[in-house]
Amino acid sequence: MYSATNIPSLRLPPEHTWSPYARRRVLFGQPVMWHEYDQGGRHLTPAQLAPYRQQGDEEIDNILDLLHREGNAIRPGQDILVLAEQALEKSHQSEGTLSAAERALKQFYHNYSCLPEWVDVDQLQRGQQVFLAYSPIIGISLYYRSLVPGFSISKIAAVLSSTGYLAPPASRESVQERLIDTGAFLAECFGNPASVTLVPNGAAWKAALHVRALHAKVRRGLLQRPTSSQRAWKTAELGVPINQEDMAATLLAFSANSLVACEMVLGFALSRQEREDYLATWRYIGWLLGVHVYHPTEAPRKLSKANRLRPLDPCGPGWNPKRADRIEHSTAIFESIVAHIMDPDASSVKIAHHLLRIGRKKMKEGEEESMNNVDGVKKKHSSDELWFYFRCLQCRRFVGNALADALRLPVHPIWWRRWLLWGFSTTYFVLLTLYTAAALPWSPLRETIIRFHQKHTRQFVVDWQDSHAKRMQAKLGVTHSCPFAMVAPPQHSL
Repeated sequence: MYSATNIPSLRLPPEHTWSPYARRRVLFGQPVMWHEYDQGGRHLTPAQLAPYRQQGDEEIDNILDLLHREGNAIRPGQDILVLAEQALEKSHQSEGTLSAAERALKQFYHNYSCLPEWVDVDQLQRGQQVFLAYSPIIGISLYYRSLVPGFSISKIAAVLSSTGYLAPPASRESVQERLIDTGAFLAECFGNPASVTLVPNGAAWKAALHVRALHAKVRRGLLQRPTSSQRAWKTAELGVPINQEDMAATLLAFSANSLVACEMVLGFALSRQEREDYLATWRYIGWLLGVHVYHPTEAPRKLSKANRLRPLDPCGPGWNPKRADRIEHSTAIFESIVAHIMDPDASSVKIAHHLLRIGRKKMKEGEEESMNNVDGVKKKHSSDELWFYFRCLQCRRFVGNALADALRLPVHPIWWRRWLLWGFSTTYFVLLTLYTAAALPWSPLRETIIRFHQKHTRQFVVDWQDSHAKRMQAKLGVTHSCPFAMVAPPQHSL
């Protein structure tokens, strides 16, 4: 138990049961039965994944382009849903007076105003129950198992570094605010029943489309940088900013990776029903966020030739209807992406350490430099030194030694403190295991725990809305702005 690379559901079956085309690979300490799609499996090769790095979110990217061409470029804090509603209202009066941008806005609103046929609202609500039941371990794993290692992927880190989002030179306070914003988005999605919040015009539905617009603004801002500039975005090398592969990786970090973390602390997997429901909920949220889905019976959207790739659909059932299995598909896509782009470099190390220091009290001049020594040898000891080392240990236990070493997560140089931290860490895991087990379906405490988490999740949204509104007013000088607005262009300037 508590081994990141010995998860029961990910253990390899006996080799005599393997396909002759399957082979063993090790991804940062995790053995994988690698079986590629072209040979009857589910894994994708780097060559198959590479085109998805050139694929952004054409549907909303096109809207921003049209608004800019018509001299109505979307401003910081401006709400794209309000613009879409205005275009819809205008069309009721006179369809012929709509501009190209207004027609695109109207179509965008129409596309997401009806639930797709593959969405089951009851299943969405069951998926929400999974989040609420296990929210402590899910939240902790999102930080240690998904955020720190995932945002340390060098090609994703390039976006973070260029925008100052979650990465240096952003201050700890600024990064903490953005993490709270992410928490608020999760709370919107899971705090109220799907029949109220995730359906069209619900609070979570709006939040997802707002976040999608934010991503499009960032993508456009980075791509618009002059090619002669030293800060020009290197599309050929990095892919389009916030591309389909990056979005699939992020979606799986929030969904499939969280399920693995639950299994890590429990010692066994959640029921198949719970896992499928949770993945289905994230599939729908991902669709709202611009992650393309694959559904054979759904009419394809009009996309450019470059965007006609078969969607990765990371939380979907897979590309073969005869072998539909969203658990196997999500695992294989996640492993494929890790094999393709997970290659920690100096920027990965820098971002990982920056994130692990979030929430530490402000240090005096000189202490920051001493803590930046990732080899564990420091000239000075900050008062909360143990807290940083504890977080590094927790992250190491969540991701395994191989990836932790690649991210140069230090262990405490004093042996007895290492044991002290290990003792605290193990006690923490044991308590987390007991609490998580108390929320399992057979537990008489499950409903009480869900109600408790739901109450505090809803209160978190209320508190965030108040503090966020004040923050937006201070930065934008307006009393009302789009939630999840981009209050500044990508780092420095565009």
